[in-house]
Amino acid sequence: MRLKGIHHIALNVKDLDRAEKFYTDILGFQVTHRFNKGLNHLMLETGNAAIALFETPQLEVKEAMNLLSEDGYLHLAFESDPADFENIVKELKAKNITITGGPVKRGDGESIYFNDPDENHLEIHCDNPK
Repeated sequence: MRLKGIHHIALNVKDLDRAEKFYTDILGFQVTHRFNKGLNHLMLETGNAAIALFETPQLEVKEAMNLLSEDGYLHLAFESDPADFENIVKELKAKNITITGGPVKRGDGESIYFNDPDENHLEIHCDNPK
């Protein structure tokens, strides 16, 4: 078998409009597709893969995400350039995003952790920070 890589990661969100605003305004991703037949969802371009946000208003994910993340490390990690990392941290704080962990050293790099409005656990990581 020979796969090319990751096409997309799917996340559940309660409110698609709120999630879209977070992922576009806060993280700077672009919406590439919208789907409203069947499951209401959209696709975001992240640079090297896509994120699909599926609207699931009745799904309670906070407890499950906390359990899976704290006991099993479930999260979605984004990569930044080492030269941009410090400014990204400052920008997130300026946009009132609570950083729940970090910056912390991870291997040869550095990471910060935070949540989206639906409690999906996110990380921004850079290798070999300056």
